[in-house]
Amino acid sequence: MTTTRRAIVVVAAISCLASGAAMEHSFEFSFEPKSFPMKALPPIPSTGVQLVLDDDTADGDFGVNSPNAQQFMWLNQFTPPFTGVRLDEIWVLFPPSRTSNVSVGDQVEILVYLDPDEDPTTGATLLRSISETVQAADGNMFSVYTVTPPLEVSDPGDILIGVVDRWVVSGVTGPTRPAAIDVTASQGRSWLAVWTGDPPPSPTLPADSVFSTVDVYQPGNWMIRAFGEGLNLAGIPTVSGIGLAVFVLLMCVAGVALLYRP
Repeated sequence: MTTTRRAIVVVAAISCLASGAAMEHSFEFSFEPKSFPMKALPPIPSTGVQLVLDDDTADGDFGVNSPNAQQFMWLNQFTPPFTGVRLDEIWVLFPPSRTSNVSVGDQVEILVYLDPDEDPTTGATLLRSISETVQAADGNMFSVYTVTPPLEVSDPGDILIGVVDRWVVSGVTGPTRPAAIDVTASQGRSWLAVWTGDPPPSPTLPADSVFSTVDVYQPGNWMIRAFGEGLNLAGIPTVSGIGLAVFVLLMCVAGVALLYRP
């Protein structure tokens, strides 16, 4: 039988009562371990840019409640293999409906940020907000979202990709654990963002209540991935040193021929 581990943190809200007294909110961070005998599907593409932190298997569900469900963002911090990538797909794994209170068709918001200084606590630039729905909720099949149009990120920095459980009516929807997590070997690059109310439209970072790596509550890696191509690979073909030398030589020959043209 599985057990549930919970940690509770109390934070002071930014908003105040008319009397000037600060409001306090109690958030309950809950993790329930799960065992999945199969690796997640579909398989990781064999070519192109692969932004992946997890080990292919979810080990449990994570949620924020107070005590009913609270909208929040779970996000991964990725360092691209080189400057200049095009994101074509974002994959998100959701836990089984029967234990996490997540259903196919539930509304989610997917957000992509660029973090030039590679430190999410100092903020990041929002590049894209995508409204989507849960495609699968079984802990094994990723929901695969096509980025339309593809998102080209040409500036240096880390890419942050987050998910907000927008179907939740904070304080009303029953307790949920919508974030699938791999706890085998945390890479310290999965973050948790909680606001005093719902995450605002196109939310900025950091959040105003809780913003830290999830390791503070449960070490692990969110099951969020992204795939695409390098801009050099997808755009103008690169030329090798030998190819460039041949090109220059041909240009010189062509120039000499024009000079001696009768």
